[in-house]
Amino acid sequence: MTRRGHCSSRAFGLAWLGRSLGAALASAALAGCAPESALSDADLQSLCERSSRLQEVEFYDGGLGVPTAFVNRHRLAVGLLRWKSDLATRYFDEAGDVSGNGWCTGTLIADDLFLTAGHCLDSSDAGGWQLPHEKGGIALRPAELAREFNVDFRYETPAQPGAPTNRNSAEVLRLEEYRYGGLDYAILRLSDHPGLRNGTARIAPSDAKAGSPIAILQHPAAAPMKVGVGVAARVDGSRISYDTIDTWGGSSGSGILDAQSGKLVGVHTNGGCTKSGGGENYGVTIGALTAVSPILSGLVDNSRDFMVGDWDNDGLGDLAVFYDGCLYPDANHDGAPDAGSKLCPAEANADQYFVGNWDAGGPSRLGWRRGGCVYLDTKPTQPLCFGTAPFELLVADWNGDGRSDLGVRKGSCIDFDTDLDGVLDDRGYCYGNGVAEDEYLAGNWDGGKKSSIAIRRSNSVLIDVDRDGSPDATRVYGNGGNEDQYLVGDWNGDRRSDLAVRRNTMCLMNHDAADGLADEGRVYRDFWSVP
Repeated sequence: MTRRGHCSSRAFGLAWLGRSLGAALASAALAGCAPESALSDADLQSLCERSSRLQEVEFYDGGLGVPTAFVNRHRLAVGLLRWKSDLATRYFDEAGDVSGNGWCTGTLIADDLFLTAGHCLDSSDAGGWQLPHEKGGIALRPAELAREFNVDFRYETPAQPGAPTNRNSAEVLRLEEYRYGGLDYAILRLSDHPGLRNGTARIAPSDAKAGSPIAILQHPAAAPMKVGVGVAARVDGSRISYDTIDTWGGSSGSGILDAQSGKLVGVHTNGGCTKSGGGENYGVTIGALTAVSPILSGLVDNSRDFMVGDWDNDGLGDLAVFYDGCLYPDANHDGAPDAGSKLCPAEANADQYFVGNWDAGGPSRLGWRRGGCVYLDTKPTQPLCFGTAPFELLVADWNGDGRSDLGVRKGSCIDFDTDLDGVLDDRGYCYGNGVAEDEYLAGNWDGGKKSSIAIRRSNSVLIDVDRDGSPDATRVYGNGGNEDQYLVGDWNGDRRSDLAVRRNTMCLMNHDAADGLADEGRVYRDFWSVP
């Protein structure tokens, strides 16, 4: 049976927040767009195993194959499309029964543009739900339906009960693109530029390859955000399929992310996995979408994340790009890889790469992470392991000995390994609200010997210089989540850490913490995708 959209896999049966998922699966509303008798229980199943492997984003433990830092960064742009709650006051007897219900997932692709599945805006009633109609039962057109939605961001189950929430919402102003080329996608224009607060996803320049790792951040059954990770089983024409990532109703429209770059390689649209282990869930590829969408084709992003180190030991922070298993530094700041300086670590496919000064007085070097173990390129066969519980690694000189140390953040608390032996020597320091924060940063903010922690909330960076758990200084720089990347380095050689933001291949550095302005711009020209 060919199944349109995700409607026969529960894209529209979403008023389930007060019910268990098990009860939802048993609901007659799950019959989707086909007559109830047309689908068996197996047909309705879009779990790719007997039980769901999706994890709550704030409780994500790294066990699905991408680092916790990946989920923390890319969850910010994900939103839940929700019907407005006042439909009855405007449509009266034709209001339908969807008022206030969550509907589909989507992703911010610009500060006011939201990408989701096209069938989320289709005019026909679906899944047993009645949509609002004009007087006389006249169906609303997709452009009219679009204006009856809000989008909720940061709708997550908090890891720390009682912690401040960053949940926010924006109103849909209009439908910008809808099913161009017959593809199942839509782009919505939102109010108040929510990408400035929440961040945006980047559009990959090419499709994922079969067998490559992918991740889907989603609102299954309109529930708080969850993450699923797997591989692309097949990439065929306009379809990307996966049989190791679960989806539910409400997952339609979720961005399919390349698990290495974090860029969008597709949009999830259809459920197809069965209880018996057959079938595949699938979506539409980014290559097919950029071929028909003027908006998406104009947002294709060839850039790569920058890494910061002092590669020539001259006291200035330099940029580098990790590509094809090797690091390419630009220590002379000419925007190109330095001749003969390529660094290729012993592990070419690690979960994460990072930079540190492992020898006091020496240049920056590489390190990498595999699961709960960390490796330094000065001792590549000697792992430093910190257990199986999820953690984020923060690298800086924590004890003032001139050498980089490891900070291990679990929730809001950071423990430190200051002698690089895999044992946490300094414990008990806590700051901020853990994964509820936009980002944790490390730097030598005051020019002293010891580094300290900062947390980023949108474009404000709150620094705890004396490590007492309270902010001592605040710096405001950049456009928050709408920047491609926030970086920390000593850009002018004054032995103090400063901020920078990456915008595509340009890095804008701030030297003067007080003014919050860009004092320097460096380009690292694209050598990785341009022949």
